[in-house]
Amino acid sequence: MARYAEVLFRHRIRFTSLFLIPVALAAGIAVGLASYRATASLSVADPSSFGATFVPVGWSANATPAQNVADAAALVVKTPAFSQALSDGLSSSSPSLGSANVQQAVTSIGSNLKIGVSGSHLVTLSYTCHTAAVCVQVLSATVTALHQQLIQSERNQAEATTAFWTAQLQDSQTNLTSAQADLQKFAAANRGMTVDSTSTDSRVVLLLDRVKQWQAKVVEARDNLSLAQYTSSASARLMEIGTSVVTAPELATTSLAGDGSSAKFAALVLALGLALGLAYLVALTWVDKTARDPRALEHRLGVPVVATIPKLVSSRGF
Repeated sequence: MARYAEVLFRHRIRFTSLFLIPVALAAGIAVGLASYRATASLSVADPSSFGATFVPVGWSANATPAQNVADAAALVVKTPAFSQALSDGLSSSSPSLGSANVQQAVTSIGSNLKIGVSGSHLVTLSYTCHTAAVCVQVLSATVTALHQQLIQSERNQAEATTAFWTAQLQDSQTNLTSAQADLQKFAAANRGMTVDSTSTDSRVVLLLDRVKQWQAKVVEARDNLSLAQYTSSASARLMEIGTSVVTAPELATTSLAGDGSSAKFAALVLALGLALGLAYLVALTWVDKTARDPRALEHRLGVPVVATIPKLVSSRGF
């Protein structure tokens, strides 16, 4: 141990440099490559406020309000409409970012934005980047764009449902009109025949059944259309006023090392640098030891490294 200390002291400047380099490199990595995480949370109202059995368009009755919104948000952030809304929002709210940084932020949303659930009515959002201020700006714009697109998504789904039942109603009404016309034609052609529910004629029964069938389909389509129109309005309204920001976007930590992810890599670099320094110390000590003790080197190598030089005799007789 004393020999290591002796070598370390003798080459103190060299070893100081060797140990300071990995320390400085690790510190630079921890700070220079630091990742920052901005977080925010949203509250989701209970849809039962619009009716005990009300289920918004696209929601699952078996999932919590927060889970339904989180699932919808995960789909919305993948759409071109959301990307455009986020780009427009960042350009207007943070013009200092520049178009290149805005585009980079929009592109990174897919991998750097995390959407989670922290309760039956609480949705959490987090965004990670390498600049603290940018993280907060991007997440703030994301919350705004996400809210807008969730409302629009509800409206789009509701419009599709409304369009479907509108088409069903029109088709049912057309078929009902046709069935009623066929019944009237039959009655006109057979004036002496009873054409009502008391008739036992198979032709009359068939025509009446067809009219009743399409009357029922008209009523069904009309009821479902009314329900779809109400659900459309209520779903968009719930998303508009029932989803609110509980915790505004803020940094999860203000440490110079950010969220600590870069510190792990920095620690690995530091450990490797110190290990190399210690290995160099051991090697230098071994070389120094054998240089001072020829017999130790002979023992290690198995060959004589120091030979006795015989006394030289002068030819002149000196």
